[in-house]
Amino acid sequence: VIVGPTGSGKSSLAISFASAVGGEIVNFDSVQLYRGFNIGSAKTPPKERRNIPHHLFDVVDAQLGYSSGEYARAAKSVVEEISARGRLPVMVGGTGFYLSSLLNGLPELPQKDDDLRKRIETRRGSLHALLSRLDPQAAQRIHANDRQKLIRALEIRILTGSPAPAPNQAGLLPGFRITKIGLDPPREHLVERLESRTRKMFNDGLLDEVRGLLAAG
Repeated sequence: VIVGPTGSGKSSLAISFASAVGGEIVNFDSVQLYRGFNIGSAKTPPKERRNIPHHLFDVVDAQLGYSSGEYARAAKSVVEEISARGRLPVMVGGTGFYLSSLLNGLPELPQKDDDLRKRIETRRGSLHALLSRLDPQAAQRIHANDRQKLIRALEIRILTGSPAPAPNQAGLLPGFRITKIGLDPPREHLVERLESRTRKMFNDGLLDEVRGLLAAG
């Protein structure tokens, strides 16, 4: 598993590492799962992948939602299939919750309820304050500005009538020894790299990519 902040070089290291050890790359970036999100998500172009198989890229249409549970099930299947062929799964990405859902398991949770979500979204006042009253422990884990996670936590609390359960340890990924490599470049170097990357994104057509996604709904 290769982790680190945006722009730290995770993808290039993953490709070099996979090339050296006979590995295949498995994505855990929630945006790179989506088709059409190429420039803005810094997705490695196919011509730069050195013919190394890349899994869980471009597998979801932009109009669809995708949960951490769905990711965990898909990634588990991919990792097991790669290993069964005698290859090494090399996981890389930036969505820690997706990685945790695969490695640590998830509790059994209710499916999303669109009507309830709409009622929560249109509620006046602070969602974080409401969650603090209903599930204080969940509120401590979620930032007050993270509406998506706040809405999901409130949805779980209302549908189940109880705070969110602890992770289901029975859902751990069995049969694998996990090695994690964390990249932590000096902040000043990271800032320079991100400034350069952002300029390149606009030069490569980021605005046109976004316009195309919006036009497609």
